[in-house]
Amino acid sequence: MTYSFSGFYYLLVFSLVILVSIFLLKKYKKLPLILPQKGRFFFFNLLQKVIIFSIILLIFLIPFNLWIYQWTKIEKIPTLNIEILFDVSLSMTAKDIKPDRFTAAKTSLVNLIKSLDTNYNIWMVVFSWKPLVYIPFTNSKKALTWKISHMSMADFPPTLDFVWTAIWDAILLGSDQLLKYTHKETKPWVLLLLTDWDSNKWVKVSDAVKFAKYHKIPIFVWAIWKDKSYIVWKTIYWTNVPTTINLKMLKDIALSTSWEYQKIETSEDFVNILSKLASYVKNYEQVKYFNNYLYLNYYFYWLLLILVLVYLITRI
Repeated sequence: MTYSFSGFYYLLVFSLVILVSIFLLKKYKKLPLILPQKGRFFFFNLLQKVIIFSIILLIFLIPFNLWIYQWTKIEKIPTLNIEILFDVSLSMTAKDIKPDRFTAAKTSLVNLIKSLDTNYNIWMVVFSWKPLVYIPFTNSKKALTWKISHMSMADFPPTLDFVWTAIWDAILLGSDQLLKYTHKETKPWVLLLLTDWDSNKWVKVSDAVKFAKYHKIPIFVWAIWKDKSYIVWKTIYWTNVPTTINLKMLKDIALSTSWEYQKIETSEDFVNILSKLASYVKNYEQVKYFNNYLYLNYYFYWLLLILVLVYLITRI
């Protein structure tokens, strides 16, 4: 049970007013100089009739629960489920995009999430030679931005396993997450793929494309790559390993799933496409209108109480 201190305050004020009114009426009702005897009788008689009529009217109105329209609140309900597929292979340490591909990519993701309204359902899968769920399903913007901001390449040791890039396994895992936890009929979805490499591990390209296309899961591709000859590491035989990327394959991923492909060559490119992606996401928001009304019964109850008390006072 909750108590309104303002209600006690109003009750105290009304009680004081009533007590003072009773005192004054008792005192001045006996003074003919204020109002003649005949006039006083007519005045109190008329006042009692008005009060009785008002009480009857209020008792009649209260069951209707009358209200007055005040304002309309517009609330946007996020419906698009977003699965982020983030490449953490060693090539993401390349510095052809300042400060480096990894940092520029994760910073852009943080900015994207901050630009969205709250309560978007977002997952994040990281992948190199195998994909893994890095951020489980959450709609907490604060948790997402903190986790991504504090993500480091040190979380993914530079072993031989992280040389490979299993793009298609990442797509399959991301698609599976969406299929398990969402319903396309009510909450559409999208995969956001950030990579700078070629698919060189595990599942065939055609298999993953067919899977995503069959379930009508659009894939937005960010191809992060600028310098063809950037040397990202050396093999055990001390030979140079340059970064490579299959731009045609990445473009086919987006086009075959009926969505878009963006090539990222500078940190500014991230900024330019954020607004486009955010606009796409927000297009799926459902807009609901909530009207606010001032309900009059609260005031009717107080007025009814006051009128009853005034009527009793006039009967004194």
